[in-house]
Amino acid sequence: MDLFSAQYPFVFCSLASGSNGNCYYIGNGEEGILVDVGISLRSIRKRLSEIGVGISRIKAVFVTHDHTDHIKGLAALTMQQTIQVFASSETIMAIQKNPDCHGISADCLFHLNDRETVKLAGLGIENFSVSHDAPGASGYYIRNSHNSITIATDLGYISEKVAGYLKKSTIVVIESNYDEEMLQKSRYPRYLRERISGGIGHLSNRQTSDFLADHIAPHMSHIFLCHLSKENNHPELALKTLEHTLRQRGKSTDTTLIRALPRGARTEPFYFS
Repeated sequence: MDLFSAQYPFVFCSLASGSNGNCYYIGNGEEGILVDVGISLRSIRKRLSEIGVGISRIKAVFVTHDHTDHIKGLAALTMQQTIQVFASSETIMAIQKNPDCHGISADCLFHLNDRETVKLAGLGIENFSVSHDAPGASGYYIRNSHNSITIATDLGYISEKVAGYLKKSTIVVIESNYDEEMLQKSRYPRYLRERISGGIGHLSNRQTSDFLADHIAPHMSHIFLCHLSKENNHPELALKTLEHTLRQRGKSTDTTLIRALPRGARTEPFYFS
């Protein structure tokens, strides 16, 4: 199969999104990859099978960082079948030290340099660094001949580098983790509130909405809000914040579908020709 072949569709499905686990499938109709495996292998198998994808058709896993909600199923997956795991060098080293990843063979771990592209399953997958309190945290820009998706999750702010990938994508998956007022009124201790809202924490609804309102464009067919906090956010509020900000800036969403990704369940698969 040639890279960027127009013969195959571009498929995206969120298998889980949130602090309880994150896992995204991107494929071409025949095979694909996973970005993060923060849910159990059993759940991954089940949710993939529900959209007609066997686990054997997963060619690689691309890990954003080593927090449990992004790597929970990694050890079980790599021990049950031969699969490549890609991540930044710092994340690979953190995975090897993480007790949740005991048993993962070094032979299946592949180091990525910043902005390095891997060609798999008819896709080009490029990583980029993000600001988060995990070693070597990354986002991913994935494309074929006609479509591209940027997954930018777990980041304290949107750098110029991250913004560049988001702005050129046809599909945007961006964190909208917390509502600022809910976080400040939460039972979280002060240090945790400051960690979440700091420059190496997470994006708030306001930060994400401000960015999208400034940069939404007709070529963006879909915007998915991801990694919503269970305690300090809810989908309706994240969407309402974005819709209000877009309306204030006079921005139209006539050509863009906007969704908040569910926490503990998969979405339907989205097909892009």
